[in-house]
Amino acid sequence: MKKYFWLISSVIVFICGYIVHIGYEVSNRAAWSILVSSINDSAWEMTKPFALVYIMFVFIELSCLRPSLLHFVCSKIIMLHGFAFLSVILLEFFPKIPFLVIFISLCIAEFLSYRLNNSKCRIELFSIPIFISFVLFFAVLLFASVYPPNIFPFI
Repeated sequence: MKKYFWLISSVIVFICGYIVHIGYEVSNRAAWSILVSSINDSAWEMTKPFALVYIMFVFIELSCLRPSLLHFVCSKIIMLHGFAFLSVILLEFFPKIPFLVIFISLCIAEFLSYRLNNSKCRIELFSIPIFISFVLFFAVLLFASVYPPNIFPFI
């Protein structure tokens, strides 16, 4: 099971992310859903709910797999950045198939995070900059929908 857990987690994150994605419309545009759901069809807004579910699913993975905490979390944060970057870039090139792009980006990020976690690379040495980048990413993730800047991925 641990060998294919990246694929199982990709499917679960995608399904839950899609449910969060439609939360804005389902909740009749409730104020809370602005922070977590997709408000429009920009590349950032399509990526946002899936990234939030990806972050929350790390806690489930920690409970199921019981890996080395610091090494695992650092690899997941690095691939969270990779997922967001890859999906935003690919959504600009393939806007007609957004959910396929998101799913492929999720699969790549999950696979690479498990490869990075199982490698001998000592990424935990950079844990402080990695955690600072996560805090900044999380702030942008939550508040760029409320006050979106008028730049590339948010348009």
